[in-house]
Amino acid sequence: MELLDHSHMVREAIDASISVDLPNWCIVGGLIRDLAWGKILGREVPPRDIDLIYFDPMNTTPEKDWEIEEYLSKLSGLPFRLNNQARMHQFNSEARYTSVVDAMTKFPTTVSAIGISGSKNRTPLVFSIFGYCALFEPVFQITPHFSNSRRQNDFSKYLRRNGLFERWPEVPVNLGPERSTSANVVASLEP
Repeated sequence: MELLDHSHMVREAIDASISVDLPNWCIVGGLIRDLAWGKILGREVPPRDIDLIYFDPMNTTPEKDWEIEEYLSKLSGLPFRLNNQARMHQFNSEARYTSVVDAMTKFPTTVSAIGISGSKNRTPLVFSIFGYCALFEPVFQITPHFSNSRRQNDFSKYLRRNGLFERWPEVPVNLGPERSTSANVVASLEP
């Protein structure tokens, strides 16, 4: 929390997110991961975007997300990317999600399922679905949902599609309960 609290980008992202008052919102993914891993590994890797998720079953159109993204980007100057988790089950061809927390259990990596949220009069709250190990001991750990669904190929596609091997080449990938070395696993993930 101390690291995140001293980041101008995190503070701006939280303030902007509070201003739109979305139901059950939190910032997840790369912003938190990139700041923490950069500090731990001694190199700066600026986050590409701000992943803001929320849960609103009353309006699940992607156009609503695009409108809010545009507003937030103009307000803060930050590259927001919004996703209403009340519709993301369709994108992922899964049963309907029931909440932001339920959706986060279905993320590909455990480190992506760490969120930060806040309100005007409170200190920001950081929470994790799978614990903080992957954040403080950098690893791309597959989530139980992806592992149990036999979606290891989707997991590796996610890492490649998001350029995570290039952004964090020294970080190991773990497709199971045991930690693996990056050289062994990355070689097996190549097409």
